[in-house]
Amino acid sequence: MVEPTGNEIENETTVEEREELMVLPFANGKPCLRTAHFLKPTLSSIHEPIPDRFPLSPSSLHDSFCPEQWPLKVSFTGWSNPKKAWVFWIDILRPVYQPIWEKAGIFEAIMSSTYSTKRYYNLVIGLAEKWNPGTNTFIFPWGETTISLENVLILGGYSVVGFPVTFSGDSQELREAQDKLVTEHKNIRGDTWRKIFLTEWMDYFRGSGRDIEHEAFLSWWFTRFVFQDSVGFICKSVFPIACLLARGQVVALGPAVLASIYRDLTLLKETIADSTKYKSAEFDDCVSKVTLCSPMKLVQLWAWERFPALQPKPNVIQEFDPRSARWNSVKFVKVENVRMVLDSAGDTFGWRPYAKVVNNRQCLEFYEKEEWVSIDRNLIKELVSFALCLRPSELVGLGPGCIQQ
Repeated sequence: MVEPTGNEIENETTVEEREELMVLPFANGKPCLRTAHFLKPTLSSIHEPIPDRFPLSPSSLHDSFCPEQWPLKVSFTGWSNPKKAWVFWIDILRPVYQPIWEKAGIFEAIMSSTYSTKRYYNLVIGLAEKWNPGTNTFIFPWGETTISLENVLILGGYSVVGFPVTFSGDSQELREAQDKLVTEHKNIRGDTWRKIFLTEWMDYFRGSGRDIEHEAFLSWWFTRFVFQDSVGFICKSVFPIACLLARGQVVALGPAVLASIYRDLTLLKETIADSTKYKSAEFDDCVSKVTLCSPMKLVQLWAWERFPALQPKPNVIQEFDPRSARWNSVKFVKVENVRMVLDSAGDTFGWRPYAKVVNNRQCLEFYEKEEWVSIDRNLIKELVSFALCLRPSELVGLGPGCIQQ
């Protein structure tokens, strides 16, 4: 059985202390030797090679930034906005199951699924242009950054600690619950071998009072908003995870979600690069296509938190609202050239947006002050989560080949 805590990082350090030449703001630009702390892994020399599988060169970019006119078609099947029927189902079950959702670490993620994010296509494409699959980072002229476990935790509400998504449980109770879901799946399907539409699944279970309505609800949420494997259909492979969550068990959804986002950013970058082959008139009828199944809206929220020039006016949120409530149904700021805005954002980029108090909503404990802590069994889950966000990790997602670094 996998221990659902951060104990695996005990006796390790997430930082390296060493002397380096530093340029201090009060030293008139002159470098001086100082002791500094660096997040691992680090380069020990500026002469070490940097992975660069997709360099930012004219050959991999379109001449002008007009994505709507490119021979490119992107389907964002994982970009899910809520329907009234889904919000109604949450309202039915929340009074009974909110304590379990909180215990399982999915309450904020479920509530975030009630928010709508208007997609700014040009922004997503502009970010994908900067993506480097070799390092899983965005490389801008002014620096390197990326969407991380921290962002998936804060913006998506997905836990970064707990059982891995590949864990199905081994208790009799879990097996019985999974068998019941499979049986009901067969009942809905009838004598055919067809797939079950998400709408069918919801209509069958919502408000039914069946003993596995909660597990069915979580299966629907997981299929629609977390891992969309088959567009529009309920996915039986999520039944084990749904049964675990329904019993208040914590599952590390964050690493798996981030792995799927990294995978899709790489797919999108490759497709953009491929579409540059069709610049000439002889390829007028050619289009590069890609389908993205991950919750790519988190990439847009990540950008809104950090690029002031692209940031819409956020909503006023209450103390206990999820962070993503700031961006619910806001109108995006349309700029003439997103590529140019991203390239010139070095002086205004927000490196630590979550450390700021927003609408009197308190920061998480690990943002309040700087201090050294040891990771052990007695440390609160928030600090263990933050330590895992800082530590290099292998991200294991669902589906073949969804393993990222």
